Parts: sequence; structure tokens; C-alpha cells
Amino acid sequence: MGLVAIVVMLIATLLTKIFSNQGNDRKSGSDDTNFCSSTECLRCSHKYHEATTAEVLSKKLEEFVRIKADNTGLERLYKGIEYYRTQNGKNDPLSASQKPTVFYLHGLVCEPWHDYYSEQLRSLISLVNFELIKSEFNQIRFNTSDGWFKNSTAEGEWLVYHLFNQGEKVVNNCGACPRTVEIIESVEAFISGCSFGNALFSVVQAGTHITAHYGPTNCRVRCHLPLFVPEGCRLCVNGEERRWKERELLLFDDSFLHEAWHRGMDGERVVLMLDLWHPELTMLEREALAFMFPPSLYMAEKCQSR
Repeated sequence: MGLVAIVVMLIATLLTKIFSNQGNDRKSGSDDTNFCSSTECLRCSHKYHEATTAEVLSKKLEEFVRIKADNTGLERLYKGIEYYRTQNGKNDPLSASQKPTVFYLHGLVCEPWHDYYSEQLRSLISLVNFELIKSEFNQIRFNTSDGWFKNSTAEGEWLVYHLFNQGEKVVNNCGACPRTVEIIESVEAFISGCSFGNALFSVVQAGTHITAHYGPTNCRVRCHLPLFVPEGCRLCVNGEERRWKERELLLFDDSFLHEAWHRGMDGERVVLMLDLWHPELTMLEREALAFMFPPSLYMAEKCQSR
């Protein structure tokens, strides 16, 4: 009986630990638990963490300075990397509601929702361009399965069609949407040549909940141009819900916790998504970040995007 009692106690202890850990996981439900399985995803893949340590980033920045022969205007990047180093690789923001998974740059204004680029993005929502983008989307949505990737959650699924994937231009896909690409590339703040930059069509099916997650950096602003929005679609950033409305831009900092729903009964929620540089970054800082986070490090065809 003594041996049985010991075994029972060990099992009870083990079960207690398991359920305790599960409870802790549930308590941290406000944190990012939404990771894709792609080994090439900048946000989700652990293998790229080695390429973004403080030591590696510091060396890349020094190399950039040698090329430029001047380090003037890069103080924020130096401070950001130094803070990263002193925090033992945890480059956490001061705000508990922000947790970028790859790189946080201190000194930038932290706002969940943005409207700074409203004027610059006027071309995106001009009626002519809007109809062109919708027309090209309809062509690829209903006439081809090539270039599309499906993501699934416990509640539903969504499709993505990359035009630019982590800084890389997806040539075949861009060839199918030439006017859309031309419009995107006309946006001065669009992030190109850097792994933080994406442009894609995102199609969310009815009944889908894309659970709460954080983006890779606060150095960018994510832009949604809604093309088709059925009833029941919402985007929540930092606890504030907003509705997509066709031809009305939504701009937000995706380093804040965010999630999305399509609670409607039918129809697809479709947005053109593109990443823009944070408006406070100087041209030199943008260039340095592109050098530190080049697309070749994170080239991916199957990255989960939202």
C-alpha cells in the first residue's frame, strides 16, 4: 500500500502541475499565442531569432555606418540595440500592451490607430484605383488557385495572396495584378526591400476568428483597404473594436495586441493589406532598418499573414 500511495501522490503532483500550467496559459490569453507553423515566417519562426540578437544587429548597424561613413542620425537605433543587450535579449516596450515579436525601437510615438498617412494614401481610395484593384482581385480570386495560401484556426480559415512577402516581390503574383502593384509602389511610405514589408490580399471566411497576436515590430504601420465587407466583420486593436468599411482605410500599429472576426453568416471579408514605415522614422533610419532586416533573411512563400 505504501508504494501505491507514493505512486498516487506522484500522479497527483504531476496532474497539478499540468493543470496549473494550463491555467497560466489561459491567464496569459491576452498574450500572443497565435503562431503559424511556417519555418520561414519572420514573426513566428524561432530559427530567425538568432539573426536578430543584439550582437548580430549591432554588427549589421556598424557595417551600415561603415558604408555610409557617418553615424549621424542613428542614435535611436543605437539606443534600441543597447537596451536590447542590457535586457538580455528582451527588447520589450515600456507599454505592457505592446509586444513586438522581433524588434522594438524606442522613441517612436506609440498609437494603436493611425491616420497620419490619410493624405498620402488618397490614391488608394480614388474610385478609379479602387475599382481597378477590385477588378484584379476578382480575376485572381475566381480564375486561379495559384499563389493562394490557406491559414486555419480553431474557428474558421482565411486565404492570403502575397504581392510582396517579407520584403520580397512575388513575381508571378505581381504579374497577375500589375495595376494594383503599380498603385502600391506609388505609395512613398510603403516598406520595400525590408523583411518588415508586406502587401497582400487577405480573404477571411464567414465564421472565422483570427485570435489575438502581435506583429514583429513597432517600426511599421499596417494599412487595410477594405474591398468587400459583409455584415459582422470587426478588427480589434489594443482592446478597441472598429468595423471595416469598403473604400475606407484602417491604419494601425500591429505591434499592439490585435485580432479579427467575421461573425457573419456568409460572404468573404476582403482587404488589400500593405505595410508602411512608421511616420516618425527618418529616411536614414528606414534605410538602416532595411539593411539590418533584409528580405533575403526571411524570404517565404507560406508565411501566415493577417
